[in-house]
Amino acid sequence: MKTFLRELKRRAVVKSILVYLGLSWLLLQIIAVLTSTLALNPLLGSAVFVLLLCCLPLVIYLAWYFDISFSGIKRSASVNEQDKPAAAPGGPQWVGLVLVMLLSGYVGVEYYGVLKQQQLAKQQALTEASQASTSTIAVLPFSDDSEAQDQGYLALGLAEEMTSLLGSAANFKVSASRSSQFLTEQGLTAQQIGQRLQVDTVLTGSVNATNNRLNVRVQLLDVKSGSTLWSNSYARELADVAKLEQDIGRSVVNQLQDSYAAAGSFENLAGTRSADAYVLYLKGREQYRKQTTESMQQARQLFEQAVALDPEYANGYVGLADTLLLLAEGEAGEAGFGVIKADIATSMAQQNIDKALTRQPEMAAAYAVKGLIYAMSGDLDGAIADYDRAIELNPSLAIAYMWKFLALNSLQRFDESLQALEHAQQLDPLFQTNSYNLGRALTRVGRFDEAAAIFQQMKIDYPESTFAYQGLADLYFSQGNLVGAIRETKTASQLSPDDQRLAHKLISPLLNLGLADIVKQMANDPNLKSTVELYPQTLLILEKNFDELFEQVDFSVAANPEDYWVQFEAGWYHSLFGDKQKAVMLFTEKTNLIEQADMFGMPYCSPAIEIAWAEQEQGNTQSALDLKAQCKALMTEQLQSSIVYSELYYLAARINALEGNKTAAINALSEALDKGWREYWTKYDPLLQSLTNEPEFQKLIQFLDNDLARQRGEALKLFSE
Repeated sequence: MKTFLRELKRRAVVKSILVYLGLSWLLLQIIAVLTSTLALNPLLGSAVFVLLLCCLPLVIYLAWYFDISFSGIKRSASVNEQDKPAAAPGGPQWVGLVLVMLLSGYVGVEYYGVLKQQQLAKQQALTEASQASTSTIAVLPFSDDSEAQDQGYLALGLAEEMTSLLGSAANFKVSASRSSQFLTEQGLTAQQIGQRLQVDTVLTGSVNATNNRLNVRVQLLDVKSGSTLWSNSYARELADVAKLEQDIGRSVVNQLQDSYAAAGSFENLAGTRSADAYVLYLKGREQYRKQTTESMQQARQLFEQAVALDPEYANGYVGLADTLLLLAEGEAGEAGFGVIKADIATSMAQQNIDKALTRQPEMAAAYAVKGLIYAMSGDLDGAIADYDRAIELNPSLAIAYMWKFLALNSLQRFDESLQALEHAQQLDPLFQTNSYNLGRALTRVGRFDEAAAIFQQMKIDYPESTFAYQGLADLYFSQGNLVGAIRETKTASQLSPDDQRLAHKLISPLLNLGLADIVKQMANDPNLKSTVELYPQTLLILEKNFDELFEQVDFSVAANPEDYWVQFEAGWYHSLFGDKQKAVMLFTEKTNLIEQADMFGMPYCSPAIEIAWAEQEQGNTQSALDLKAQCKALMTEQLQSSIVYSELYYLAARINALEGNKTAAINALSEALDKGWREYWTKYDPLLQSLTNEPEFQKLIQFLDNDLARQRGEALKLFSE
């Protein structure tokens, strides 16, 4: 042992190891600083450590066998060679060096793999811990403790403000105040509301304002146990309500999160020091929630008065901009508020949003409304960018997800739109529009059980509303269950007999089942007569009165020479039951009258695909090829998404039939029938005429006829009961 230790000292092995370890430590410190400062991959430090560790055996080996200097590498002299020059490094030394390098490299790679797995596991654990630390909370409408019980606007408005404020806090998921308000009005307890909204905690309280003095008591409840986690009372000047909201929000965060939010760190971005402006704003919100034309006009006036009293009140500008958009004609006017020209409304709204963002550049609600302005102006990409910014600032802003869904849906980005809508539904599950749209979207992607569950719950939550029945009717119709669609629409019509949209939904499946007599009887109802009169051609077809049918459509064409759609409709009836050559002429003449945006209406790709058939019949091969190619591209794009429209598979059958791919066409038609295609005119479709003599096609048509006959009998029972 003494000899070995003397050799270590003589060969300077220990000295070399110490120098190497010192340099390695210094390098690792530098790497640690750079990794933290430059946000480099944390595995960089591990990789350098493993590399240095693997090099240590090489350093020891080299220090033992070799003398390394600026003059080169020489073999260290052995004990027997001390009095004479050492021999040059021989083969055994080099072989040993290579073996040490290979062994160190192998061990290093294996060890690095272990460290990498540990690092990934650590990151996953941190992510899970972060997700687990997310606090879910609902803020319930505060109770009105005033003697006159006339401060409901203040009680509900304060809850809305707290919802918005907590939504911007890190690691908080806050249910929308609309759902909390709905469940409160149903008489549920705070614990029951928390369970329905699937949150861990509920913030509730009471409010009373006297002579501009605000008294608030708040409680934070644990939903699982029903126990009170924290409570406090506040007495402040009404002008200090923003500071009050900050204090409540900070206390809630400190109770539910491990981190501590110091006083002044939980900022309300859009408060006001004017008590009168604040009251006017809350009264404006009260009118806004009523969602009638008259109340929206009152809300506009109240918001205008609020910002007149405090020109720095960002919330007032956002409320005013939002109200102006809902008062616009056009898409926003579908709710019945269209009293301002759309371009004027968007211009005025933009001016107010600019004022809000100038005063508060980080205000989530302002970006959401700004996105709606872009959407109404036709810039959907710009709208989505602003919705994303709003969500970034307040991940609990349910309306931003809802509006984002509408923009993505218009761009036919269906998978992304569904994700946005599911976020909106999680945050605001009792918002009827959210629920209805989500049920429709789930129907579109074939998630029928989930869609049906949503519509059934809507029946319970909104027993007087027709939306749940409409949603189920659409679901059943898409599945080919025409009787189910008729039954649900019939119930909806009883709830709202004056709704002409429901009349259309009822008549369409009845005519598809050939029940012309029932439709004619509906014309005896004054509320339905005008709707029934919109279907004269279909009634004539079912009665096989083709002479009168073509007399009517030919007259319409002559009376409307500049309306291509009248001409197209006439061509369609001729292609099914009349003069095919006349249909070809009607389809292809005056196509210049069609707007390009209307040429490829999906999911039918109509009228482009019918025009392609007509061009093919005329021998215009290239024109037909171009139209079919564009239809095929649109069809493929939609089929590659999650949607499962039967119409898309029927379109595939038509395209393949036109291209002479009979087997593919029959397979696509079979898929369409499986997915719910039940149009009675399928057997007459001129685009499928090349398949009429195919036995498999005839079997599919027989299945269709049998199923329609079966459902016809079931539907008759609905009207005989």
